[in-house]
Amino acid sequence: MTETKPPRPGKVRKQAKLALKRTRQLLKKHGGKISDAGRAEVQAAHDALKAAVEAKDADATLAGLDALERVVDARMGNYRKSPTREYFESIGTAVLIALLLRAFVVEAFTIPSGSMIPTLAVGDFLFVNKLAYGVRLPFADSMLTQWSQPERGDVVVFVYPCEKSLDYIKRVVGLPGDVITTDDSGFVLVNGQAIARGHAGEFSAYPEFIGSEPAQNTCTPIPLHVYPMEGDNGLRYGTLNCGAVQPARFPEVAPEAPVREWPAESQFRSCPSGRPPVAFPWKVPEGHVFVMGDNRRNSSDSRYWGFVPMGLIKGKAMFIWMSWDGGKAWGEFWKKIRWGRLFRGVHRELE
Repeated sequence: MTETKPPRPGKVRKQAKLALKRTRQLLKKHGGKISDAGRAEVQAAHDALKAAVEAKDADATLAGLDALERVVDARMGNYRKSPTREYFESIGTAVLIALLLRAFVVEAFTIPSGSMIPTLAVGDFLFVNKLAYGVRLPFADSMLTQWSQPERGDVVVFVYPCEKSLDYIKRVVGLPGDVITTDDSGFVLVNGQAIARGHAGEFSAYPEFIGSEPAQNTCTPIPLHVYPMEGDNGLRYGTLNCGAVQPARFPEVAPEAPVREWPAESQFRSCPSGRPPVAFPWKVPEGHVFVMGDNRRNSSDSRYWGFVPMGLIKGKAMFIWMSWDGGKAWGEFWKKIRWGRLFRGVHRELE
Protein backbone atom coordinates (compact mmCIF):
# COMPACT_ATOMS: atom_id res chain seq x y z
CA MET A 1 0.00 0.00 0.00
CA THR A 2 1.31 3.46 -0.95
CA GLU A 3 1.52 5.92 1.91
CA THR A 4 -0.02 9.35 1.35
CA LYS A 5 2.37 12.18 2.13
CA PRO A 6 1.02 14.79 4.54
CA PRO A 7 0.52 18.22 3.01
CA ARG A 8 3.34 20.70 3.43
CA PRO A 9 2.89 23.15 6.34
CA GLY A 10 3.21 26.17 4.03
CA LYS A 11 0.46 24.92 1.77
CA VAL A 12 -1.79 24.17 4.76
CA ARG A 13 -1.30 27.70 6.15
CA LYS A 14 -2.14 29.18 2.76
CA GLN A 15 -5.34 27.13 2.53
CA ALA A 16 -6.24 28.05 6.09
CA LYS A 17 -5.82 31.79 5.51
CA LEU A 18 -8.00 31.57 2.39
CA ALA A 19 -10.66 29.64 4.34
CA LEU A 20 -10.59 32.24 7.11
CA LYS A 21 -11.04 35.07 4.60
CA ARG A 22 -13.96 33.34 2.88
CA THR A 23 -15.61 32.58 6.22
CA ARG A 24 -15.41 36.23 7.29
CA GLN A 25 -16.97 37.25 3.98
CA LEU A 26 -19.78 34.73 4.41
CA LEU A 27 -20.49 35.87 7.96
CA LYS A 28 -20.50 39.52 6.93
CA LYS A 29 -22.82 38.99 3.99
CA HIS A 30 -25.08 36.17 5.17
CA GLY A 31 -24.51 35.83 8.93
CA GLY A 32 -27.81 37.47 9.72
CA LYS A 33 -29.70 34.83 7.72
CA ILE A 34 -28.80 31.91 10.00
CA SER A 35 -29.58 31.20 13.66
CA ASP A 36 -27.58 32.70 16.49
CA ALA A 37 -26.35 29.24 17.47
CA GLY A 38 -25.23 28.47 13.94
CA ARG A 39 -23.45 31.79 13.62
CA ALA A 40 -21.71 31.23 16.97
CA GLU A 41 -20.59 27.75 15.89
CA VAL A 42 -19.08 29.08 12.65
CA GLN A 43 -17.38 31.93 14.52
CA ALA A 44 -15.91 29.50 17.08
CA ALA A 45 -14.48 27.27 14.34
CA HIS A 46 -13.06 30.34 12.62
CA ASP A 47 -11.40 31.58 15.81
CA ALA A 48 -9.93 28.15 16.57
CA LEU A 49 -8.35 27.91 13.12
CA LYS A 50 -7.05 31.47 13.36
CA ALA A 51 -5.37 30.68 16.69
CA ALA A 52 -3.74 27.57 15.22
CA VAL A 53 -2.39 29.52 12.26
CA GLU A 54 -0.99 32.25 14.52
CA ALA A 55 0.63 29.60 16.72
CA LYS A 56 2.19 27.98 13.61
CA ASP A 57 0.93 24.59 14.80
CA ALA A 58 0.72 22.54 11.59
CA ASP A 59 -1.32 19.66 13.07
CA ALA A 60 -3.80 21.98 14.80
CA THR A 61 -4.08 24.08 11.64
CA LEU A 62 -4.89 21.00 9.54
CA ALA A 63 -7.49 19.83 12.06
CA GLY A 64 -8.96 23.32 12.44
CA LEU A 65 -9.23 23.70 8.67
CA ASP A 66 -11.14 20.43 8.40
CA ALA A 67 -13.43 21.43 11.27
CA LEU A 68 -14.16 24.85 9.80
CA GLU A 69 -14.99 23.38 6.38
CA ARG A 70 -17.47 20.94 7.97
CA VAL A 71 -19.16 23.62 10.09
CA VAL A 72 -19.46 26.09 7.19
CA ASP A 73 -20.89 23.37 4.93
CA ALA A 74 -23.44 22.44 7.61
CA ARG A 75 -24.49 25.93 8.64
CA MET A 76 -23.91 28.11 5.57
CA GLY A 77 -23.62 25.67 2.67
CA ASN A 78 -26.52 27.31 0.83
CA TYR A 79 -24.64 30.60 0.70
CA ARG A 80 -21.26 29.19 -0.22
CA LYS A 81 -20.04 29.61 -3.78
CA SER A 82 -18.79 26.55 -5.60
CA PRO A 83 -15.25 26.65 -7.08
CA THR A 84 -16.81 26.64 -10.56
CA ARG A 85 -18.97 29.65 -9.73
CA GLU A 86 -16.01 31.53 -8.25
CA TYR A 87 -13.96 30.73 -11.35
CA PHE A 88 -16.57 32.08 -13.75
CA GLU A 89 -17.24 35.14 -11.56
CA SER A 90 -13.52 35.92 -11.61
CA ILE A 91 -13.47 35.63 -15.40
CA GLY A 92 -16.59 37.79 -15.66
CA THR A 93 -15.07 40.45 -13.42
CA ALA A 94 -11.86 40.49 -15.47
CA VAL A 95 -13.83 40.80 -18.71
CA LEU A 96 -15.96 43.63 -17.28
CA ILE A 97 -12.87 45.53 -16.14
CA ALA A 98 -11.27 45.06 -19.56
CA LEU A 99 -14.40 46.34 -21.30
CA LEU A 100 -14.59 49.39 -19.04
CA LEU A 101 -10.90 50.16 -19.62
CA ARG A 102 -11.41 49.83 -23.38
CA ALA A 103 -14.55 51.98 -23.34
CA PHE A 104 -13.25 54.82 -21.18
CA VAL A 105 -9.47 54.64 -20.60
CA VAL A 106 -7.23 52.95 -23.19
CA GLU A 107 -7.97 51.23 -26.51
CA ALA A 108 -5.74 49.45 -29.00
CA PHE A 109 -5.85 50.60 -32.63
CA THR A 110 -4.34 49.19 -35.84
CA ILE A 111 -3.17 51.31 -38.77
CA PRO A 112 -4.82 49.85 -41.90
CA SER A 113 -3.68 52.36 -44.55
CA GLY A 114 -0.83 54.65 -45.48
CA SER A 115 -2.65 57.93 -44.86
CA MET A 116 -0.42 58.82 -41.87
CA ILE A 117 2.96 58.01 -43.41
CA PRO A 118 5.65 59.06 -42.38
CA THR A 119 4.37 59.27 -38.78
CA LEU A 120 2.68 55.87 -38.82
CA ALA A 121 3.25 52.82 -40.98
CA VAL A 122 0.70 50.33 -42.27
CA GLY A 123 0.62 47.57 -39.66
CA ASP A 124 1.47 49.73 -36.65
CA PHE A 125 -0.42 48.78 -33.49
CA LEU A 126 -0.84 51.60 -31.02
CA PHE A 127 -2.61 52.55 -27.83
CA VAL A 128 -5.04 55.46 -27.61
CA ASN A 129 -5.56 57.54 -24.46
CA LYS A 130 -9.33 57.93 -24.23
CA LEU A 131 -9.13 60.31 -21.27
CA ALA A 132 -6.89 62.86 -22.99
CA TYR A 133 -9.72 65.34 -23.61
CA GLY A 134 -12.55 64.11 -21.40
CA VAL A 135 -14.99 61.25 -20.97
CA ARG A 136 -16.88 60.25 -24.10
CA LEU A 137 -20.11 58.29 -24.07
CA PRO A 138 -19.31 55.39 -26.46
CA PHE A 139 -22.82 54.93 -27.86
CA ALA A 140 -24.08 58.51 -27.73
CA ASP A 141 -21.38 60.25 -29.83
CA SER A 142 -21.12 62.96 -27.22
CA MET A 143 -18.86 64.01 -24.35
CA LEU A 144 -20.05 63.32 -20.82
CA THR A 145 -17.46 65.79 -19.57
CA GLN A 146 -14.59 67.58 -21.32
CA TRP A 147 -11.55 69.08 -19.58
CA SER A 148 -9.41 69.97 -22.60
CA GLN A 149 -9.55 70.10 -26.38
CA PRO A 150 -7.09 68.87 -29.00
CA GLU A 151 -4.19 71.08 -30.01
CA ARG A 152 -2.98 71.61 -33.56
CA GLY A 153 -0.61 68.77 -34.29
CA ASP A 154 -2.33 66.17 -32.07
CA VAL A 155 -2.85 62.75 -33.67
CA VAL A 156 -6.37 61.60 -32.76
CA VAL A 157 -8.53 58.54 -33.33
CA PHE A 158 -12.18 59.24 -34.08
CA VAL A 159 -15.34 57.64 -35.39
CA TYR A 160 -15.52 58.26 -39.14
CA PRO A 161 -18.50 60.62 -39.51
CA CYS A 162 -19.56 59.14 -42.86
CA GLU A 163 -19.65 55.54 -41.57
CA LYS A 164 -19.94 55.12 -37.82
CA SER A 165 -18.65 51.53 -37.90
CA LEU A 166 -15.15 52.73 -38.89
CA ASP A 167 -12.42 54.41 -36.87
CA TYR A 168 -10.01 56.88 -38.51
CA ILE A 169 -6.74 58.36 -37.32
CA LYS A 170 -5.58 61.79 -38.50
CA ARG A 171 -3.73 64.88 -37.33
CA VAL A 172 -5.56 67.95 -36.04
CA VAL A 173 -4.85 70.95 -38.29
CA GLY A 174 -7.68 73.35 -37.46
CA LEU A 175 -9.45 74.21 -34.20
CA PRO A 176 -12.88 75.78 -33.61
CA GLY A 177 -13.00 79.22 -35.17
CA ASP A 178 -9.93 78.68 -37.40
CA VAL A 179 -10.15 79.59 -41.06
CA ILE A 180 -8.51 76.84 -43.13
CA THR A 181 -7.20 77.02 -46.68
CA THR A 182 -5.41 74.17 -48.49
CA ASP A 183 -3.98 73.67 -51.95
CA ASP A 184 -3.87 70.56 -54.16
CA SER A 185 -0.64 69.34 -52.58
CA GLY A 186 -1.98 69.51 -49.05
CA PHE A 187 -0.16 72.62 -47.86
CA VAL A 188 -2.21 74.58 -45.35
CA LEU A 189 -2.95 78.14 -44.36
CA VAL A 190 -4.45 78.61 -40.88
CA ASN A 191 -6.07 81.99 -40.32
CA GLY A 192 -4.19 83.31 -43.34
CA GLN A 193 -0.77 82.15 -42.08
CA ALA A 194 1.17 79.24 -43.55
CA ILE A 195 2.23 76.67 -40.95
CA ALA A 196 6.02 76.81 -40.66
CA ARG A 197 7.71 74.08 -42.67
CA GLY A 198 10.96 73.18 -44.34
CA HIS A 199 12.42 70.59 -46.63
CA ALA A 200 13.90 67.69 -44.64
CA GLY A 201 15.25 65.64 -47.53
CA GLU A 202 13.99 62.64 -49.44
CA PHE A 203 11.80 60.01 -47.78
CA SER A 204 13.13 56.73 -49.12
CA ALA A 205 11.38 54.43 -46.62
CA TYR A 206 7.97 54.63 -48.27
CA PRO A 207 8.00 50.98 -49.51
CA GLU A 208 8.84 49.79 -45.98
CA PHE A 209 6.02 51.84 -44.46
CA ILE A 210 3.34 50.73 -46.90
CA GLY A 211 3.75 46.99 -46.18
CA SER A 212 1.51 44.86 -48.39
CA GLU A 213 -0.80 47.74 -49.28
CA PRO A 214 -0.66 49.16 -52.82
CA ALA A 215 1.38 52.35 -53.11
CA GLN A 216 -1.38 54.87 -53.81
CA ASN A 217 0.57 58.08 -53.35
CA THR A 218 0.47 59.81 -56.72
CA CYS A 219 3.49 62.03 -56.13
CA THR A 220 6.22 61.51 -58.73
CA PRO A 221 9.03 60.91 -58.75
CA ILE A 222 9.44 58.64 -55.75
CA PRO A 223 11.15 58.89 -53.23
CA LEU A 224 8.92 61.47 -51.63
CA HIS A 225 9.85 64.46 -49.54
CA VAL A 226 9.27 65.05 -45.85
CA TYR A 227 8.19 68.50 -44.72
CA PRO A 228 8.52 69.05 -40.96
CA MET A 229 5.83 71.30 -39.54
CA GLU A 230 5.56 73.19 -36.28
CA GLY A 231 2.29 72.73 -34.41
CA ASP A 232 0.81 74.42 -31.35
CA ASN A 233 1.99 71.49 -29.24
CA GLY A 234 5.62 72.41 -29.98
CA LEU A 235 6.51 69.26 -31.92
CA ARG A 236 7.98 69.04 -35.40
CA TYR A 237 6.36 66.32 -37.44
CA GLY A 238 6.63 65.19 -41.04
CA THR A 239 4.19 65.29 -43.93
CA LEU A 240 4.45 64.00 -47.46
CA ASN A 241 3.70 66.64 -50.07
CA CYS A 242 4.58 66.85 -53.74
CA GLY A 243 6.99 69.58 -54.77
CA ALA A 244 7.86 72.78 -52.96
CA VAL A 245 5.57 75.21 -51.18
CA GLN A 246 4.01 77.60 -53.65
CA PRO A 247 2.00 80.31 -51.89
CA ALA A 248 0.59 81.40 -55.22
CA ARG A 249 -1.46 78.23 -55.28
CA PHE A 250 -3.56 79.49 -52.39
CA PRO A 251 -6.63 81.53 -53.35
CA GLU A 252 -6.43 85.21 -52.61
CA VAL A 253 -8.72 86.00 -49.70
CA ALA A 254 -9.40 89.57 -48.67
CA PRO A 255 -9.57 90.13 -44.90
CA GLU A 256 -13.21 91.13 -45.13
CA ALA A 257 -14.18 88.29 -47.49
CA PRO A 258 -16.71 85.83 -46.07
CA VAL A 259 -15.57 82.30 -45.35
CA ARG A 260 -17.59 79.18 -45.94
CA GLU A 261 -19.23 77.77 -42.84
CA TRP A 262 -20.22 74.16 -43.22
CA PRO A 263 -23.38 73.55 -41.14
CA ALA A 264 -22.57 70.87 -38.61
CA GLU A 265 -26.01 69.28 -38.88
CA SER A 266 -25.79 68.72 -42.65
CA GLN A 267 -22.11 68.35 -43.43
CA PHE A 268 -22.15 64.55 -43.70
CA ARG A 269 -25.27 64.04 -45.77
CA SER A 270 -23.45 63.54 -49.06
CA CYS A 271 -19.95 62.46 -47.99
CA PRO A 272 -17.52 61.43 -49.21
CA SER A 273 -17.62 63.68 -52.23
CA GLY A 274 -14.56 62.12 -53.89
CA ARG A 275 -12.71 65.41 -54.21
CA PRO A 276 -11.97 68.43 -52.03
CA PRO A 277 -14.51 71.24 -51.73
CA VAL A 278 -14.48 73.49 -54.77
CA ALA A 279 -13.71 76.62 -52.82
CA PHE A 280 -11.73 77.43 -49.70
CA PRO A 281 -11.43 78.89 -47.09
CA TRP A 282 -13.57 77.02 -44.57
CA LYS A 283 -14.28 78.11 -41.01
CA VAL A 284 -14.17 75.35 -38.40
CA PRO A 285 -17.42 75.42 -36.41
CA GLU A 286 -17.55 75.33 -32.62
CA GLY A 287 -17.19 71.86 -31.14
CA HIS A 288 -15.36 70.54 -34.23
CA VAL A 289 -11.82 70.11 -35.56
CA PHE A 290 -10.33 70.00 -39.05
CA VAL A 291 -8.10 66.93 -39.58
CA MET A 292 -5.69 65.80 -42.27
CA GLY A 293 -3.48 62.78 -42.88
CA ASP A 294 0.30 63.31 -42.94
CA ASN A 295 0.43 61.57 -46.33
CA ARG A 296 -1.29 64.50 -47.98
CA ARG A 297 -1.65 62.88 -51.41
CA ASN A 298 -3.19 59.70 -50.02
CA SER A 299 -5.62 60.64 -47.25
CA SER A 300 -9.39 60.84 -46.99
CA ASP A 301 -9.81 63.64 -44.48
CA SER A 302 -11.57 66.92 -43.71
CA ARG A 303 -10.75 68.27 -47.17
CA TYR A 304 -13.14 65.68 -48.59
CA TRP A 305 -15.89 65.12 -46.04
CA GLY A 306 -15.85 67.94 -43.50
CA PHE A 307 -15.13 68.48 -39.84
CA VAL A 308 -14.97 66.04 -36.92
CA PRO A 309 -17.32 66.71 -33.97
CA MET A 310 -15.62 66.49 -30.58
CA GLY A 311 -18.13 63.85 -29.56
CA LEU A 312 -16.70 61.48 -32.19
CA ILE A 313 -13.09 61.77 -31.01
CA LYS A 314 -12.18 58.58 -29.15
CA GLY A 315 -8.82 59.79 -27.86
CA LYS A 316 -5.23 60.84 -28.47
CA ALA A 317 -2.69 58.40 -29.91
CA MET A 318 -0.01 57.41 -27.38
CA PHE A 319 2.66 54.99 -28.61
CA ILE A 320 3.29 52.07 -30.98
CA TRP A 321 3.52 48.75 -29.13
CA MET A 322 3.88 46.54 -32.22
CA SER A 323 4.60 47.08 -35.92
CA TRP A 324 3.92 44.31 -38.43
CA ASP A 325 5.13 44.47 -42.03
CA GLY A 326 2.65 42.49 -44.11
CA GLY A 327 4.87 42.79 -47.17
CA LYS A 328 7.60 40.53 -45.79
CA ALA A 329 7.64 36.80 -46.51
CA TRP A 330 6.65 34.29 -43.81
CA GLY A 331 9.83 32.30 -44.47
CA GLU A 332 11.67 34.82 -42.31
CA PHE A 333 8.82 35.82 -40.06
CA TRP A 334 11.09 37.62 -37.60
CA LYS A 335 11.70 40.21 -40.32
CA LYS A 336 7.97 40.98 -40.43
CA ILE A 337 8.30 42.82 -37.11
CA ARG A 338 9.63 46.35 -37.48
CA TRP A 339 11.73 46.14 -34.34
CA GLY A 340 12.86 49.76 -34.50
CA ARG A 341 9.29 51.04 -34.29
CA LEU A 342 8.31 49.18 -31.11
CA PHE A 343 7.33 51.47 -28.21
CA ARG A 344 7.85 54.64 -30.25
CA GLY A 345 5.77 57.60 -29.17
CA VAL A 346 3.36 58.85 -31.83
CA HIS A 347 4.02 62.47 -30.85
CA ARG A 348 7.79 62.13 -30.64
CA GLU A 349 10.04 64.78 -32.18
CA LEU A 350 10.79 64.30 -35.87
CA GLU A 351 14.28 62.83 -36.19
